[in-house]
Amino acid sequence: MISYFLAIFAATIWAITGSISTRPVRFFGSYNYNFLRLIGIIILFAPYVFIKWSGIYLENSIILGIFLSSLIGIVIGDTFLFICLKRIGPRREALLFSIQIPCTILMAHIFLDDLPNPQELIGCGLIFLGILVAIQFNKTIKNDDLENIQGNKFVGLFAGVGLAVCQAIGIIIMKPVLTNTDPIIVSYLRVLIAAIAMFITILFMPKLNLWTKIKNIKQTSIAIFSGILGMGLGMTIFIIALKGGNPGIVSALSSTMPIMIIPVLWIATKNYTGHVSVIGAAITCIGAALIFLG
Repeated sequence: MISYFLAIFAATIWAITGSISTRPVRFFGSYNYNFLRLIGIIILFAPYVFIKWSGIYLENSIILGIFLSSLIGIVIGDTFLFICLKRIGPRREALLFSIQIPCTILMAHIFLDDLPNPQELIGCGLIFLGILVAIQFNKTIKNDDLENIQGNKFVGLFAGVGLAVCQAIGIIIMKPVLTNTDPIIVSYLRVLIAAIAMFITILFMPKLNLWTKIKNIKQTSIAIFSGILGMGLGMTIFIIALKGGNPGIVSALSSTMPIMIIPVLWIATKNYTGHVSVIGAAITCIGAALIFLG
């Protein structure tokens, strides 16, 4: 039960980081921004990992799982996330992100033989439906830059679907890895592997122009803070939740980010979301209640 509360907490954190990430990701570009946000996490969690590392033994299968989860979930998945965020904004990105709910439930059933009970499945379905209603009928301000579409919208849509699939695959890979490991160590190693891979890529891609753009202290600070909050705190909480809970249910509850982001965007844009959007949020809450009562 605690795992499911943690999943909702992670969704809340991601809603906040999603709302503050749109402008800096459009400034840095998706790949640069994804790399920058990992730096703060590596520095912040280094003392904990240093203290704990001497008593840790990781089998080759666990290391492989962490590596694949990092590559698919962070390097590829999160790059898709910021491409989507840059192109079509946080609201539409949150809508596409929710596709991971059915993807994760299906993959967990196929690969882990782990399926929620009927009441929990209905709850997950209501969460998914509520998210679709809340986001689709969310009133927006056409001139607000958080909602403007920049570039080819189909690139954003493709990236959003790719994000959902990559997140689902990453979750399925991570679940067995977490059985006898420290979730904070696992989270740190995922970030470290991703940062190294992305740094090597950046060295051979000068057109990304990262070293010039990081001179903008304000945008760089936001990127690093977003990483500490979203990947450092949010993802670590999510991994702890995944360790103790059903992957499909944890995925569904953590995907309530679109519901959490509604009041955040309301505050940021001074724009009321509309009655139908509130009804969608209520449907999601009913779905979550069914899970907790199941």
